Amino acid sequence: MTYRKSPRKAEAKRQWDRFVSSNQPIITATGLPAAVFSSIDHFDAFVCDGYRDPVDAREFRVDSLNPAQYKALVTLTESYFVAGYEWFTPSALRPADQDMLRHRFEN
Repeated sequence: MTYRKSPRKAEAKRQWDRFVSSNQPIITATGLPAAVFSSIDHFDAFVCDGYRDPVDAREFRVDSLNPAQYKALVTLTESYFVAGYEWFTPSALRPADQDMLRHRFEN
């Protein structure tokens, strides 16, 4: 038996790949490892928790970003919601940035 992705999952993957491709300059500016952007689930977890996974939390934390990298992450997160991805509170961002995004995207 051959494993096949469901059409829905395959389309979600294509949409994510297009998002990453169209936002590559911002992604590069964040300075974050490619693994954060390898899937929508990884990106969601990073923006929710502030790190890619507990094993490398000390290395790739939001609070270790310099100001330009952090600003790029906020811009990227805003682009993510503009692209139509479902709103959630991006807890890894500073409260003021969470509030700005909440006012814009929360229904």
